[in-house]
Amino acid sequence: MDVALRLAKGRGFESVGLREVAEEAGVALGTLYKSFRSKEEIVSAAVGHQTFSLRKRFEEHPAEGATAAARVEDLFARMTRALCRRPAYARAVLTAITSGHADLVAAVVQHEGQMTRIIVGALRGVAAKGVNPSTYTDDENTMALLLRQVWFAAMVGWAGKHHSQDVVVTQVALAARWLLAGAEHDRLERERLERQRLTG
Repeated sequence: MDVALRLAKGRGFESVGLREVAEEAGVALGTLYKSFRSKEEIVSAAVGHQTFSLRKRFEEHPAEGATAAARVEDLFARMTRALCRRPAYARAVLTAITSGHADLVAAVVQHEGQMTRIIVGALRGVAAKGVNPSTYTDDENTMALLLRQVWFAAMVGWAGKHHSQDVVVTQVALAARWLLAGAEHDRLERERLERQRLTG
């Protein structure tokens, strides 16, 4: 997985052949074919591995903090550190996710689903395994979607060496605070309007 991602970095997966992956990895082509039928399967497995690692990490050690905003910041700080420990791998995974290749769609969709589950867990202050996707509120779904997008965009900026991983965390933390404040404002406004309706 590491070799395929490294070779694809900067030139796209279309130009990487399985024979080249096998040679660089030091294995026979037949051995590689026993596990993967295409380079897209290799990349899909890499994205899946990253997703599994993230979920396992936050099932065992949920995001910490006294408030939802603090927990979200802790969550993204830890995710960013974990991914940035292997810069070449991180950049290659980001490239894979943005490739739009049909064979990677399922892995990317699964990755986004697990990310949402982890984020909702942080918002609620519970481990990801205790979150049932059927119980997401509209606000939780929206916040998770927007936070995923902010984080991904910030990580792309990091991958392009436009800013540091600390800036990635700062951007997501700021977005989380604004989203949570906006959601709370909307909730209070809805309650005010409901009281007004009931009292005539």
